[in-house]
Amino acid sequence: MSSDGARLDVTADLSIEVDGAPVRVTAEGGDLRVVAADVRGFVLGLREAATARNGTRPGRADVGDLAGALADAGLTARLDSPSRSVVTLGAGVDSALGGLLLGTRKARPDALGILRASGRARSVGAAVTGALLLGLAVVRRRGRADRGTATS
Repeated sequence: MSSDGARLDVTADLSIEVDGAPVRVTAEGGDLRVVAADVRGFVLGLREAATARNGTRPGRADVGDLAGALADAGLTARLDSPSRSVVTLGAGVDSALGGLLLGTRKARPDALGILRASGRARSVGAAVTGALLLGLAVVRRRGRADRGTATS
């Protein structure tokens, strides 16, 4: 609830680009959703804009302030990649992990979503997947060689 006791009701459908990457903002009632094709770039862009505006780089306290303001207004906001949730903050959120990682229990991070949303994680994931596939191919080849030797 907001400080005057009124719950905000938001309706939105906005498409923008941040550094060439599409971002879509939708809202219905008290639920806001931001879907960014490049979540990392989007967050870095927000951080740069906040730093330019305030002269200081935002940190954990600012995440807590934002989550608290959303909760006070009866709003829940989700930041998503096109395929996964990354973080949810505001009304109805109570997360021990958020308290630990982001400094507020009113923010619930999705660890897998955060990893998948970062460019570095995607390249690491691709390397790990490649290594697993190579390892699987080697194991299968050895298995076939062993069976061939056993039948000879």
